[in-house]
Parts: sequence; structure tokens; C-alpha cells
Amino acid sequence: MPAAHGPGSWDLAEFHQELSALSERISDLRGRRDGRPADILGALDLALVELEVAEDELRTCMEELHAHGERIAQRVEGADREWQMLNTTFRELPVPVFLLSPEGAIHRANDEAARLLGSTGEQLTGQPLAARVQAGYRRVFRSALGAAQRGARPGPLPLLLTSTDGTSAVRIQLAQLRTPPGARPLISAVVLSPDSAESPDARDPRHPRDDAARADCAAAGTVHRAIAASNRTSIRDRSPDTATQRDEVAMGVRRLDVVCRMTRLLVGEPLRPGPGLLERAASLLANEFSARVIFFLVRAGTPHQVAAMPADAPPYARPAPGPRPGTRAGREASTATAQRVARAVIASGAALLEPAPPVDGVTPRPLGPVLGVPLGTGPETLGALVLLRCGGSHGFTLPDLGLLEELGQHLAMALLAERDHRRQENAAQVLQFSLLPSELPEIPFTEVAGLYRPPGDGPQVGGDFYDAFATLGGWGLVVGDVCGKGVEAASVTAAVRHGIRTLSVWEEQPDVVLEKVNHAMAVQHPTDRFVTAVFAQVRAERGLARVRLASAGHLPAAVLRADGTVGFARGGGRPLGLCASPEAEVEELVLRGGDVLLMYSDGVTEARDRSRSFFDDDRLLTALAGTRGLSAEAVVSTVEQQVMEFAGGSPQDDLTLLALRVVPQEEDRS
Repeated sequence: MPAAHGPGSWDLAEFHQELSALSERISDLRGRRDGRPADILGALDLALVELEVAEDELRTCMEELHAHGERIAQRVEGADREWQMLNTTFRELPVPVFLLSPEGAIHRANDEAARLLGSTGEQLTGQPLAARVQAGYRRVFRSALGAAQRGARPGPLPLLLTSTDGTSAVRIQLAQLRTPPGARPLISAVVLSPDSAESPDARDPRHPRDDAARADCAAAGTVHRAIAASNRTSIRDRSPDTATQRDEVAMGVRRLDVVCRMTRLLVGEPLRPGPGLLERAASLLANEFSARVIFFLVRAGTPHQVAAMPADAPPYARPAPGPRPGTRAGREASTATAQRVARAVIASGAALLEPAPPVDGVTPRPLGPVLGVPLGTGPETLGALVLLRCGGSHGFTLPDLGLLEELGQHLAMALLAERDHRRQENAAQVLQFSLLPSELPEIPFTEVAGLYRPPGDGPQVGGDFYDAFATLGGWGLVVGDVCGKGVEAASVTAAVRHGIRTLSVWEEQPDVVLEKVNHAMAVQHPTDRFVTAVFAQVRAERGLARVRLASAGHLPAAVLRADGTVGFARGGGRPLGLCASPEAEVEELVLRGGDVLLMYSDGVTEARDRSRSFFDDDRLLTALAGTRGLSAEAVVSTVEQQVMEFAGGSPQDDLTLLALRVVPQEEDRS
């Protein structure tokens, strides 16, 4: 029998020939029954009767087809003419019209719309219409697009559209189209003539302001209805070429959507360790490609799995031979396959696409097609991205391969940026802690404790420093704060810290040391940065410490007496690096057993809470008073804890504390 491809595809002449041939074969069978044994004659008679009945029914079908074939052909030809007419109508409408995907990408544009944007319909296909809307109007356009997606019909929007010829002021009416079940939803965008006197009522098509507005709204409604009818017809009766074009456009839109979502993930993701970033990328790709996604990174020359989504096994579309992916055997097979593909991809630096192996009834096949792409942007391959599907799933396509190769390059660039950021953080930490003492000296008859905490927004080189060291005839304690942060501030910090250390070997007076450091800054290290510092020269004996305190514009040191009394030293003076003479302020203090001298940076008193209030001097004295009788280390720890709690656990400036406590004679004897 001839194949039938549709209602108008029957070849009646060929059908008639085959029916005549069937009649001849029946006659031949009837002639050959003569001379046959009697026991099979009955069976042949029955077969001939059935064949004759079939012949009669087929002749009846042929007569009906002959009678109705012309009407069927006329109906098909009419449907084709209707589709061509609607398609031509859409293209030649005197009003610019766009068909948009729910995301706002241009699905089709008629000739007027293409002319409006200075392009062609083919060039516009797949582009987001928002890209042609001037920046100041895009938020309004996207809001109206979202309303149209929900079924609402926002009023005509006044917008500015950009084209190769300039800018056009227009009004656009958006509306969701009714598409057949299973078809992709579409939104029509009809461009109306601009209205120079817009008002809220005029933008609402239910309340047109004047006859022109009512005419525009009526025209928009007519166009929307025509587009909806054309869309329903095109989906039902489109030709194979049109279907291919629609599939290609849908594929391009999908590719753009995936790339945009991955870009948003990479750009919006703070620079964190690789696995955190890759886990989010794996989740996005697993949902998009309905596959198990595994990331491998090269460590010590060997690929190591660092992220997988889903974590256990690839999804199942339908049962397949071999061990199930959820079982231990399935997980082992999935992991082994992914590692094998990752090694091959990393070794070659090229993508690898493997179709599902054939089912032979012997070889276990819990997995189906596998796709692996390198994570790299040049000669260096950082790792591999592997996608696995179950045995019953469809394979990956070449467009899938191209898309994932591009995403692999994007991910590699993000990983390289994250690696460079980690190196900078490590370098900052090394530089910062090189500016601090590795350990504090043991000063007789006293306790010394210091603390430095970097800013709460991540490791970086701060401007604070502290130090404790032996001097000419005693011991020196210093806390300083350089204006600013970063490498340049660190160079100033190093110069001041080591300058104070060096000069203290020859100079006994702390104010003289600060003056000479100031002179050295002006001569050898000219900079626009200044430094505040407080320098204590300490001479201690049993139960007593004499302190000569010099301040160069720094915050006054705090003093806690053994009886619980708290207060501040005078402080004052001018910062180093501002002028020829810092005029350091000098003060003599006597500390007895149980007394504490606390030196600190402005990161303590200027820490802020959520209401933007400062920790301030009063809170510092209150915190210090609560440490009466505690060791120097406990004093520093308690004050830091209260500052951190006040600032919500993340102060925005670096924080430095240095405490000297005179050991009481009772404790010394014990």
C-alpha cells in the first residue's frame, strides 16, 4: 500500500493499480485450487472468501477517497493560503510590531519594526528588546514586561528607542498572546505614535483621554488579535523550514539565557574559595541540562573532584540495565567515568563528547552520554567540567558542547581571578604581620600583652602597629597609626616602627626619639601620609614602674589603678610627618602593683554599632574598669571582646591594644 503523509497525500492512481493487482492475485489463487487435495480445499475457499471481502472494502475506500480527495486538497490549500496571508499581513502591517519571549528577547519583528531600529528582522531575532531601550526607561519597560507575563495589560509606555539612525520617542503596548497548549508563550509589543502630553489616565487603555488615544488603543487591540490568530495558525500549520528556524531561535535564546545567568552568578559572587563558586555553578548547570555536573580541579598534577550536583548520582529518565545510580555500584561507576573523562580532557586541553554505549545485555550501563570540557583560557588547564546522564536519557548535542566550552572559559577566568585574590590576601597578611612583633619580651616585674585585629571587610594591610623592645636603660612600648591603608601605608609603618626601635638604643628620652623619626621621615621618606604614635619608656622594679610617656598626636593612653580608678593620660602633641617639629607631649607616670597602662588605636574608640554610635572614651573606661585584678592578657582580651560585640562582630577599622600591668608584690612572691 502507498504511504500516507497527510490528508492530501493519497496517490489514487497508484492505489487503483495495487487494488487491481490484488484482484488478479485472488483470481490466480482461485484457478490454482483445482487439482488440490480435498482436505485443503475448504481452507482455500475460506481464504478466498476473506480476500474477496477485503477487496470489496478496499474498493469502497477508494471510491470514498476519490470522492473526498478533491475537497481535502482544497482545505489544505486553503489553510496554506491563510497562513501565507497572515504571515504577509504581519510582515507588512503599517505599525511596528515585535513578538517577544517572556524574557523579552525578540522572537519576530515585522518590516516596520525592523526599519524603526535600522536593522532587519533576521538580525533582530534573539536580541533583547530592552537593549534598544534607553537606559533611563529600561526599568519601566522590564516592569511592564513582568506585568504582561502575569496576564496584565499595562497601558502604552512612553519610551525612547535607539537605532542606527538615532533615537525615536514612541509608546509601546504590551500584551500576552494566547498560544496553543504546549507552545512557548509570547508577548506582543505594538509600537504606537508618541503622545506629547502623557498623563496616568492617558497611559491606561481603559480610560483613553481623547479620540486619538482611543484610536491608538483600538488599533493596538486589532493588531494584538491579528498577531494572536497568526501565531495560532503558524504553530499549527507551519512548514518544516519554519519549525527549524523557530528551533534555532529558541536554541539561541536558551544559549544566551544560560550565559547571562552564569555571568550574573560569576559577577555577583564575591571572591571566595573555588569550591563555593563551583557548587553554585554546578547547581545552575544541573538544572539546565538535566544531568549530574561534576567539577575537577588540578592539584599536584592530579584532577580532584571539588563539587558535584546532584551529590549522589545522575538523574534517571527511565530504567536502564546495570547497577542503579543510587546504589553503591552506580555511584562508583559514575565517579570512575567522570574521573576518566576529566583526566582525558585535562591532558588534551580539548572537550570530549561520548554517546551512550550500546546495550549488549552483559556490560553494566548505569550511565548514558558523557560530556567533558576543560576549565582554561590558554595553555593552562585548571580543571574539567563533566556532565553525565543516565542510560535512558537523550544525548548531548554539538550546540550543548559549544555552550559548555564557552562557560568553561568563563569559569576558568573566575577561578584565576579568585586565585589572584587569594595570593593578594596572603601577601597582605604576610606583610601585615611582618610589621608586628613575633613575640613580646618579658619585662621584669610586669606583664605585657598586645593584640592586632585587621578590618572586618577582609584581610588587608592596615595602618596600625605596636611593638615592645629593650631600650637604653629600660624598655620601650609603642602604638602607632599611619594615615590610610595598603602597601604605601605599610612602608611608612615599617619606617616608623624600625626607626623608633633603632634610635631607642642611643636615645633615652622617648620625645627625642619621636622628633628624630619625624626628621628622618622628612629627609628620607617624604610622603603625604602622617603617623600618630604614643611611646612609653619604662623602668620597672619590684612592685613599681616609672613611665615616661611621649605622645605625637595619638589618643591618650588609659590607666587603671589597683583600686579600680580609671582615667586617661594627657596625650596631645603633633603627628609625625606633618611639620618639621612634632612637639611631642611628655608625661611622667608612676604605676604601682596592680596598675595597668593601656595603649590603643582609634579602631577601639571609633568602632560603631548599627545606630552609628561610637564606642567612645566612656565605654572604653567602663570596659577597662571591669578588668580590675585581671592579667594583662585578660585586660586586652576583655576590651577587644566588648568592642567586637558593640560593633556587631565586624569593626570597619583595624584595632590595636597594648597593655602593661605591674605585678603586685604578693603575686611576685608567689
